[in-house]
Amino acid sequence: DTMEKVKNGERVPIHLYGYGSYGASIEADFRATRLPLLERGMIYVIAHIRGGGEMGRQWYEEPNGAKYLCKKNTFYDFVDVAKALVDEWKWTSSDMLSCEGRSAGGLLIGASINMAPELFRVAILGVPFVDVVVTMTDSTIPLTSGEWVEWGNPNEEKFFHYMMEYSPMNNVQKGRTYPSCWLTGGLNDPRVAYWEPAKFAATLRHENPDNPNPICMKMDLSAGHFSASDRYKYYKELAADYAFLLDQLNLV
Repeated sequence: DTMEKVKNGERVPIHLYGYGSYGASIEADFRATRLPLLERGMIYVIAHIRGGGEMGRQWYEEPNGAKYLCKKNTFYDFVDVAKALVDEWKWTSSDMLSCEGRSAGGLLIGASINMAPELFRVAILGVPFVDVVVTMTDSTIPLTSGEWVEWGNPNEEKFFHYMMEYSPMNNVQKGRTYPSCWLTGGLNDPRVAYWEPAKFAATLRHENPDNPNPICMKMDLSAGHFSASDRYKYYKELAADYAFLLDQLNLV
């Protein structure tokens, strides 16, 4: 039993999931799709970070939540949870810790691995919103102007400078060992354009050409933002994500 190993002081693989935007609550519910990880001895952790709504409206709104000019609290919280799992609670180690987020959660993962590249072994970024400043500056992109109420409008100087401090595309560190990364995108995605994961994958590779960990991208040429609507195709897509994750953690 995995939790028995933890109680006995043994470190185990952990998969850390987060979202942290729009005041959305990520419930700790049961999903059969997580069983392939659990059956291989992993623990699945959901981080209720600021920007979500799990702790009430103040968990989301300014000044102490994670919206507008305090958005970085989302990323600080996620990294703090990861560090607690490794250093404080000693449930896992950096070479057994993976993380995942989709869409705005992909922004979370991109910002977090920029803040602490060596903290994670594997990162999954699903249709990630990683080119924040460029996308939010261009009001001709569908949905951009409607998103200003969440992130702020970078055509205003105060928001521009703040976004530049956390936008994953603009904060990739050089000379660091980034985790193995699996990025996905959809050619017909109207929310996060296909070029965002493509640009981020290219930037990660370019800035750290000696990184021993693979930076991989899978582009679905027939999908939109929510991947496959067909149940069995969805399982196939998820299987590809998990195959990469388990391979990089040496659990297969």
